[in-house]
Amino acid sequence: MYIGALNHYGYQELLSYLIEDFIKAGIYEMTFLLKKNNQLIIEGSCTKTFLPVLNALKHLHDYKNEKFYLSLAGIVALSKYTRIEINGVHAFRSEKGNPEFLEDVQNADSNIIKIEFIPDKEIFQDVILNYDLLNNLLRRFSFLDSQLKIKCIDQSKTEKQINIFHYPKGLSEIIDYELEKSFSYYSSVFKLNFEKKTEFSYSLALAFVSSYWVKPKLKIYANYKETVLGGSLLDGILQGLKKFLNEESSKRNLKLSIRTVKLQKHLCLYASVRGELAYLGATRWKLGTPKVQTEIKEFVYQELKLYFADKESQVFGILDILMEDI
Repeated sequence: MYIGALNHYGYQELLSYLIEDFIKAGIYEMTFLLKKNNQLIIEGSCTKTFLPVLNALKHLHDYKNEKFYLSLAGIVALSKYTRIEINGVHAFRSEKGNPEFLEDVQNADSNIIKIEFIPDKEIFQDVILNYDLLNNLLRRFSFLDSQLKIKCIDQSKTEKQINIFHYPKGLSEIIDYELEKSFSYYSSVFKLNFEKKTEFSYSLALAFVSSYWVKPKLKIYANYKETVLGGSLLDGILQGLKKFLNEESSKRNLKLSIRTVKLQKHLCLYASVRGELAYLGATRWKLGTPKVQTEIKEFVYQELKLYFADKESQVFGILDILMEDI
């Protein structure tokens, strides 16, 4: 397990591993309760078996690269104390990384798991858990997976706060929010969103905005983590856009060279890919999976052809905007 740093970033990476394991196990309803003294309680419910959790707890020192082994081992190792309940049974606890099984769970086929822990101050020395930062993490997971419904409750201060994160329309809801936030909703020439599945799972939402003063927004994610340096997914999307626009430009005998920088000035774009991916560099901030680039380029190109099949005037309007940027 690599969490990057012993600060808020590293702690959120630790939580990310657990949330990803929850999703893999079919746990899509979660509650995060932040209490005083950095205490965090996470509760999840589903109809699938919790046997993977029990197996992971029984084999914390024997990592087998399966569900929950890595995330639970990390939490136990880096926490002052950990307590886990399954279906109301106190199944496990640890102090300073020393695990102890308390009671065997007779029925692991349903329904509720509760994980309570406090980060070890000797490890996360300067970390005071921040409710707003926790919300940012949960919001990201929620809009990247439309099945998720996450409640976050802050009881660490005098005033109680509750936030619920659920985006049934996925990334398209974030695009609408970004456009409204920047007062550019009516500057949108067109919006496009789609999901595709091969050996990888793709989700994309973008808006082409006419106003040159709108600050571009490009957010690219791979397995729920932002690839801030771009890479395969972003490159493929831009290549698909350029392929379509260059083709349409040629049909009209327009001498238009569509540079990437020019195109990005007009984009509000969110995209994600999940699967067995490769990254460039130790930070995993750049995706390096050539097949992703090839596939998403063709997907974007074909979706644009389909979308604009009967929208001649809109295509010309986009080309006209790009011509003005020359």
